Amino acid sequence: MCGSNQTSLESFTPEQQQYLENLIQQLDLQAAFTRPPAGEPVPVSVHGTPYEDLCKEELAKHETHPWDLWGKMSRCAEDGRMPQGVDVFMFKHHGMFNVAPAQPGYMCRLRIPACRLRGDQLAMLGDLAEELAGGYAHVTTRGNLQVREIQPENLIAVLQRLYDIGLTSKGAGADSVRNITASPWAGFDPEELADLTPHALALHHHILNSRDLHGIPRKFNISFDNGGTVSCVSDTNDIAFLAAEVPPNNAGVEPGVYCRVLVGGITGHGDFARDTGYIVRPEDAVAVSDAMLRVFIEHGDRTNRKKARLKYVLDQHGIDWYIQRSQDKLDEAGAGVRFIKLSADACAPRKPIDRQAHIGVRPQRQPGLYSIGVALTIGKLQPDQLRGLGGIAQRYGSNDIRLTVWQNLIVPDIHEEDVDDVVAEVEALGLRTNASSFAAGAVACTGRFGCKFASTHTKSHAARLVDDLQERFDLDQPINIHLTGCPHSCAQHYIGDIGLLGASTEDGREAYHVFLGGGSDLDQGLARRLTGPVPADQLSALLIHVVQVYLDQREPGESFVAFTRRQPDDRLVPLFLETVAA
Repeated sequence: MCGSNQTSLESFTPEQQQYLENLIQQLDLQAAFTRPPAGEPVPVSVHGTPYEDLCKEELAKHETHPWDLWGKMSRCAEDGRMPQGVDVFMFKHHGMFNVAPAQPGYMCRLRIPACRLRGDQLAMLGDLAEELAGGYAHVTTRGNLQVREIQPENLIAVLQRLYDIGLTSKGAGADSVRNITASPWAGFDPEELADLTPHALALHHHILNSRDLHGIPRKFNISFDNGGTVSCVSDTNDIAFLAAEVPPNNAGVEPGVYCRVLVGGITGHGDFARDTGYIVRPEDAVAVSDAMLRVFIEHGDRTNRKKARLKYVLDQHGIDWYIQRSQDKLDEAGAGVRFIKLSADACAPRKPIDRQAHIGVRPQRQPGLYSIGVALTIGKLQPDQLRGLGGIAQRYGSNDIRLTVWQNLIVPDIHEEDVDDVVAEVEALGLRTNASSFAAGAVACTGRFGCKFASTHTKSHAARLVDDLQERFDLDQPINIHLTGCPHSCAQHYIGDIGLLGASTEDGREAYHVFLGGGSDLDQGLARRLTGPVPADQLSALLIHVVQVYLDQREPGESFVAFTRRQPDDRLVPLFLETVAA
């Protein structure tokens, strides 16, 4: 599909490209091309799904394992051509996304396990972004990094450069276990119950080196929460390991720190991860994850992409069934690992979360050391900033960088006497170590700037909203604003204090549906729709009014999420919109 004698889709207009893509899907031509050649045996089923019922993506994965694409990718790079047809999907398994027509070339999503990389790696990514991509990088809502505008001839050069500096993009897209997240303060959080980073890293390497854990039914998210100060939004994951303390004399379970197991989070489909009623030892998390993944691989839907996530396996069979099948896998492997039944009420309550602790100068549990959280503008970093921050981590810290799901980063292990110098160097890079409540909690997906699914330019709209709101208000409580450009909800609009979902007006202007009162962790809950679509150029006025109503009518010290949630459904719209209309 990358040969030089074939006509490229890029020669057609965007409208023609969309027409051809829709036609191919309707006729299922790609599926026909991916079936075994004449004369070769056709398998009866794949994991119990009749072969003829497989969707085209499953047929492609069955014909070619995602890890066997290097030759095809090399030919595309040699020809200077982008992938076409089902290869667009397959290349995503290597983190390479054809985002045309929204943006030229590839977007490369990296895989930063436990949201942690070295300062020298960050600096070298600055060189990669400058030399082989569009000259910038974005921090994502999974504590990850993306670089963009990679020309097709640079595909292999980018992958090789990543491998050379000890990074990878394998499994960063398509039907893979995505970037494994962990608490960004792990290891130095004064309030953490356990540093789960070693187990997150071990699982990352286990998955990368287990061929049969790739090409799974659909994407899969796993997180490790240390039970401390800074959240990694575990309850939005397919599997979440949440550190929890079991006190003495509790149902015969030896006291200590365990991991509560949560499953089925997918807020874009309206579900948070649910507590299974079981705990496991932290050191067993890799074996447990392997078993749970294998049950998903065997029972996930391979006919309907919209129903292929773990949530739908749980909806069909239930959590107890899923845990029992996973235990059966552990027993078959002879691992000596067991799920331990224990209700959440039997564990000590989770410690409070500081929703703004990822920004600013904060003391670590190690005496005399500080972490410095750097505020980015909606996750964007220029090459000089990547190199500069990497250099700061090497000169002043322990060569450690932590990325956050809030699209910021943290430089830990700074000695007290160096804090002022580090803050000055960060500011010299055009960045900040302090931020308003709005800036600290604003997150946005790539948006129309670089995603063909998005209806709105989320990042520029987010920056404008933050500027307008922080100019007007100085809050004593956080208000997180999540902007997502399409219903895929990559920026998780349902869990924002204010969630904005991209849309368009009848006359074609960029607009948003507005949601209020979402939250995660201890504030878990889905936001409720207020109104929409609101034209993007009218959003600031509306949200200024919403925040003013909150400040005027809240109880002393009441948070925005608490204020909105105590409003009944029939009160929400009149409270926030009637005075706007007047």
